[in-house]
Amino acid sequence: MAKKAAMNLMLAGLLRAERTGQRGFTLIELLVAIVVGSLIVGTMLYLVVELLKINRREEILTQTQQDMRRAIDYITRDAGEAVFIYSTPDAVTGQLDNFPNPGEVPVLAFWRLDPLDPNNANVRTFFNNACSTTFSGVKRNECDTLKLRQGYYTLVVYAQQQNTGNDIWGGKSRIVRYELPKYTATGLSTLNITPGYTEPTGSTNTFDRWTKGTGATPRNLSVLTDFVDNTDTNAATTGLCPTGYLQTPANANNFYACVRQGTTQVNRDDPSLTVGSNQTLIVFLRGNASTENSGLGAFSQAGRLPTLRSEVLIRGVLDKQPGL
Repeated sequence: MAKKAAMNLMLAGLLRAERTGQRGFTLIELLVAIVVGSLIVGTMLYLVVELLKINRREEILTQTQQDMRRAIDYITRDAGEAVFIYSTPDAVTGQLDNFPNPGEVPVLAFWRLDPLDPNNANVRTFFNNACSTTFSGVKRNECDTLKLRQGYYTLVVYAQQQNTGNDIWGGKSRIVRYELPKYTATGLSTLNITPGYTEPTGSTNTFDRWTKGTGATPRNLSVLTDFVDNTDTNAATTGLCPTGYLQTPANANNFYACVRQGTTQVNRDDPSLTVGSNQTLIVFLRGNASTENSGLGAFSQAGRLPTLRSEVLIRGVLDKQPGL
């Protein structure tokens, strides 16, 4: 029993000695560990967030470049079907009602011949009905002409509109497309002409001296693309077109067109006569992936895309002589 008691006493002494030698972390050590851990975690989180921002900016930049390419391709294909291009869009846009509104700057205006779509139900109804039994007088002549031509002239205007930051558009500006067709989809079957429209051919009303008709022209607008660059005040805005071309608008360097100034030239067979020359058009477009209110941070200089350039030879044949 005495030996067992002595062993217990020895073990108790050893335990007390071991507990006496143990010590925990001090408050300063805990604070230092927390600060160091926070710095490491914060740095890692910052790097992750920055990588996500960079990846998102690159996605926006790539998307903007693709949008600009599609936009300029659409404009050049559209203008390639033109039969007449205005050297100054103001010559025709000043007669339109509700266009342009403040903030909309016309860049390009032209007339094109829109073919009748055979897949449209109203078009099929129109062709299935005989002009002699459906219409009379002026409308009968108009019906015969339309069936022969199988298309009608439409006025098309491209404009640049500044974004305000209070709308759904996130870029600096956008491109809008306005059109004034002779007929709407529902008005074709009855040959009801769009208000304000007049035929741009004839002795009293021509393409270059077109005058609107009675009624207020509708505001037929559609947005072609967003994230178009706005005017760069540090870059030249005039004299950007080649010699012999007229810049429109004259004070833009992000979305503008160069229209050949001379639309006629001397006939080689008879110098006293002039004939229409093949009119060419050059379109310039520059995008900008940065936004007014973006949580992605500022874009670098690469955020302003290189200016895209496309040259168009319009396909219209009115008042033109091939080979000149």
